Amino acid sequence: WGVTNGSLLDTPEACRDLVDHAAPPGYFFKLRHMHNEDFLRQYNINLARQMAMGSQLCLRFKQEAKLLRKSVAQVARRDQRIQARESEIKNLEALLEAEAGMKRAAEEKSVALSQELERMCRMWVIGHGLRLAMMKCAESLEMRQAFADVVSAGVAKGMSEGLKHGVEHGHAQRTVESLETYDPEAEAKFAAALRSLKDLKYPLLDQLEGLKDAPMDLTIPVYPEVRDPRNPWACKEEIRLADAIAANISRAEQKKRSLIVCRTHRVGSAHHARSDCVPVSAPIVVPQGLTLLLVDAATQTESDDA
Repeated sequence: WGVTNGSLLDTPEACRDLVDHAAPPGYFFKLRHMHNEDFLRQYNINLARQMAMGSQLCLRFKQEAKLLRKSVAQVARRDQRIQARESEIKNLEALLEAEAGMKRAAEEKSVALSQELERMCRMWVIGHGLRLAMMKCAESLEMRQAFADVVSAGVAKGMSEGLKHGVEHGHAQRTVESLETYDPEAEAKFAAALRSLKDLKYPLLDQLEGLKDAPMDLTIPVYPEVRDPRNPWACKEEIRLADAIAANISRAEQKKRSLIVCRTHRVGSAHHARSDCVPVSAPIVVPQGLTLLLVDAATQTESDDA
């Protein structure tokens, strides 16, 4: 209550508490008129009650102290876990930043690789189409006719030159013009045939040349493996360039698997000419004679121009 001797209790709460704990006047009067046995029994009862209440309070205090220590330990453990979580969060944030940087670098590299792959795929498709176009051109009627004309003109030129040299060295009294088989225009005809072969137009090559800078989403014609002699440039359908790349890659992988099977089981390639329903085509080779004739035609044309 915070009072000393001679002080007055002017606080209502203190006065009320004193009145509540003070014994009523009749209590002491009742005790004075009680017998000794009753007084001792009542005293023992009150003492037992006080001891029981004290023990209960002591147990409650111990229990509350134990709960308090347990709560303090739990709070300490929670603080440790919070600190560990905070350090883990910091590590995860640093790892996230590093992964974000790696992701940006990977995305940039992926974009560069995608562009490079698109360029290489376009080059591969154009190169594959160029080889196919060369094969188709070599099999075309116009190419065969021009090649046959060059061969015929070359044979006629050789025969005429042979007759000319034979007459000059064997029969000096005769002229080469008197021979019926001699053709004085054989060399000019041969040069004209070579020039015609050189200037022969190939629609497929012109079309492929126009596709060198085309985007990947364009459509390209698909030509049959066995062409129609009446219409050698007829196409079956048109597909997207990206689909053509995927189809050719799949076909190449299947060819590779079929070759591995042939080599593993030592079976001839003719026996497995068609594996997994995919025709295995022979390599495209430009005839050596055609190459020599083209070089000869270029040389002949340059000499004529000179």
